[in-house]
Amino acid sequence: MNKEMDIKLQADASSDHDVQMGNFTVDPAREKRLLWKLDLCICPLVMLIFLVAYLDRSNLGNAAVAGMPEVSSPSQLIFSSLLTTFQDAVSLFYATYVFFEIPFSMLLKKLRPNRLIAALIMGFSASIIAAGFIKNVAGLYITRLLLGVFESGLFPCLTVLLTTFYKREEQAQRISYLFVSAALSGGFGGLLAFGLIRLDGASGLEGWRWLFIVEGLMTAVVGIATFFLLPNDFETAYFLNEEDRILMRLRLQQSARYVETEEFDIKEVWKTLRDPKTWLTSFNQICVNICSFGFSTFLPTIIRGFGYDSVKTQLLTVPVYIWASAFYLVIANLSDRVRMRAAFITPLCLVSAVGYAMLLGVDVHARGPLYFATYVCVTGIYATVGLGVSWNANSHSGYYKRAMAVGVQQSIGNCAGLIAGQIYKSEVNGRYLVGHSVSLAAICLAFFGNAGMWALLRYHNRRRSQMSPDERDRIVNTGSYEKRGGDFHPDFRYIL
Repeated sequence: MNKEMDIKLQADASSDHDVQMGNFTVDPAREKRLLWKLDLCICPLVMLIFLVAYLDRSNLGNAAVAGMPEVSSPSQLIFSSLLTTFQDAVSLFYATYVFFEIPFSMLLKKLRPNRLIAALIMGFSASIIAAGFIKNVAGLYITRLLLGVFESGLFPCLTVLLTTFYKREEQAQRISYLFVSAALSGGFGGLLAFGLIRLDGASGLEGWRWLFIVEGLMTAVVGIATFFLLPNDFETAYFLNEEDRILMRLRLQQSARYVETEEFDIKEVWKTLRDPKTWLTSFNQICVNICSFGFSTFLPTIIRGFGYDSVKTQLLTVPVYIWASAFYLVIANLSDRVRMRAAFITPLCLVSAVGYAMLLGVDVHARGPLYFATYVCVTGIYATVGLGVSWNANSHSGYYKRAMAVGVQQSIGNCAGLIAGQIYKSEVNGRYLVGHSVSLAAICLAFFGNAGMWALLRYHNRRRSQMSPDERDRIVNTGSYEKRGGDFHPDFRYIL
């Protein structure tokens, strides 16, 4: 008896037809061992990739605090206006970022994940190293534009890749690792900046230049490792044996009733663009991203506004991100366990709203309460952003429909970067009034948008559950393309 038959016999299925149609459960002990292997071999690398990407993306804030805007020697007076153009440089990153997310996510399968993602990493590594040698504001703008191009494909590609290895109810926790990496990059970036700015003057370079150069070189090492270690799919993954691959195929068959072909079909693109879920999740994403991007990029500036010096500012960012990471990991795990998204997203939107209200209302001289408010803000920010991405990926079935949906959501959502870079431009009476007010409004809109998403998906689930067998068969056998397969299939149930 071969391994495939042996594993099938251990599945809870009464016939071969049940296996073919996905009406079975896989041996929990074997599946647990498989998940452990996937988590051990995929997730740490994915986390490292996104950590260096987010480190490179947000290090402009640390460079600004480290003295980049304050260069004033006669030979470098061209930087005298850099303080006013810092926010513009942040926005320019997203000007190119949003245009390339969909193409890269759709090309992932054809170009192979290890090749495409490694190439993107080497590209933004070169961009950030070049930023360490800029001579004027134009050079800063060019490197930020290039950084946006190369980083644009990273998040959607990593998200789509994770969905090919994990089932829907397993994805929130794994996608959460990307956002935990983003949060940890804030803390790690603060510590790294604290050390690297002390190289000020070494080899004739300022400390902020060393910050760019060293972080860029670290990224290049990760890019090389990615080419050799990142798996393209479970069939060719170096760490899976034949029994593991058989188990992965069986896991895939569990959704065989409504999963469409994995081959590219232009209908999948139009199907995604006509789907209201695509646009509702994109709206929610841009709202929470306004908070996320503004917070991560400008947290050092916000904390320095409380009256702390540059060194203490760098150090005070670290525990904020550690708290965000720990809290999000717990929430993502709970979300997968109970198979619910909205029950966590909507309350956390309100938690962040309270944090922004504190930043707006607490006395500007009350350092302790203001610093505590940043913890309240970040409690909801990363969890709502990450769970929103997971919810979107969970709500689309079929590789290219899911890839397109993730790409659209990220392209629209990341337009928030164009906004976030402009709303924290100046203080009003010692307070970033515009930035905090816009962020407060955005997180409140996200609350209503996610509540609307829950209502829409609940409606579809109830309607399908109340469908008669005859109506189901009629839709499956004679219905439109949209209703025959994918997440429009009568047997598909949305995670709420």
